[in-house]
Amino acid sequence: MLIETTAGELKTALMSVKPAIQRRSTLPILSAVLIEDGAVIATDLDMEIRVKFAVKKCEGSAVIPFNQLYDLVRLLPADRSVRLQDTEYKNGGVFVTFQGGRYFLPSYSVVDYPRFSMPEDVREIASPQGLLVALEACQSFMSTEETRYYLNGVCFGRDKDDTGVLVATDGHRLIAHDYAHDCDGSPILPRAMIVALLRLCEPEKVLLHEQKMEFVLPGGGYLRCKLIDGTFPDWQRVVPTIPPGSPRLFFEPLEMVSILNRLELGRGCRKRAGASFCVDIATNAAGDLAIVSSEGMGGEECAERIESGRAIDWTKLSGGIWSGNSGYIKELCRLNFSADQVELTAEGSGTPTVMRHEESKALMVIMPMRGGKASTSTSLLALSRGGDNDADAVAQVA
Repeated sequence: MLIETTAGELKTALMSVKPAIQRRSTLPILSAVLIEDGAVIATDLDMEIRVKFAVKKCEGSAVIPFNQLYDLVRLLPADRSVRLQDTEYKNGGVFVTFQGGRYFLPSYSVVDYPRFSMPEDVREIASPQGLLVALEACQSFMSTEETRYYLNGVCFGRDKDDTGVLVATDGHRLIAHDYAHDCDGSPILPRAMIVALLRLCEPEKVLLHEQKMEFVLPGGGYLRCKLIDGTFPDWQRVVPTIPPGSPRLFFEPLEMVSILNRLELGRGCRKRAGASFCVDIATNAAGDLAIVSSEGMGGEECAERIESGRAIDWTKLSGGIWSGNSGYIKELCRLNFSADQVELTAEGSGTPTVMRHEESKALMVIMPMRGGKASTSTSLLALSRGGDNDADAVAQVA
């Protein structure tokens, strides 16, 4: 075996196949990569990734431990020429040589390396255009609970109009992103495959065969995986049918994220990464004043006016207050940063709530929380009287 390339090309290829490398496995060969025909191949038996890279010379093949090879080439300049050549030294292995250095790495038998095969009767199910955008939007909505393993991925489903969508949910929030496909049976793509696919370029083809899926990459690469063996729940039952005259709130997503970040500081939970809490959103009867309110760690009041907020019939909700998870609201807002204004629509205080905007390609649903603290009404009254001096108004109400 003889392979000549550059450290940069080899490093990029190794990084691309890293999601398929087993960190801890009873089969040591699964922590290695197969290099052949100018490509790096990695598998964990449920998924296989093949990525092509530029080579000056490629003869034969070898199976080399991933971590040792990657740790070596990542410390070299990207344009440094690297040669991999097999040797009988110490019962066989590979010498990695470059200008001024030579390192010996152990290797495994190429014959023993497991391969992930796809049957011949596969069919193309979708155009790859827009796939990565849809998967990236769905990524944060997937569940991480092992008990509901069928939620640990993205489902190729259809909406009520029989339009293709990609659906993900963790039971607290849901997204259905437009993506035209021709899948039957709602296959579920696992989380690990999505993470790997988002590291790479847009595929050229999407192929399906029963419980296996393949994404063909430009230049001869591919990603293959087993689909999740489970049944995705009937997600359309969660999506509310919003009747005319339902409460609606309009606001700028960027402003809402900024407000929630400041409320985190007020609660003293900024030091904990990913900390979330319950917030109340309330408006006055006219709908021209909207606030976000929460209680601090010591029970103190934290509230701020939404300058861009405008509500219609929001007071129809119980107490005129809607409560939700701050982390989920921020995530939905981040997915809509391109919009000047988003709409939050709720049928009732305890029912699923829809967030959307005019040009959105995704339906997003969030489950409310139990909130409606008395301090929210006090904050609303104080901020409505505030004018240029909110502190004096709060003191008057108190």
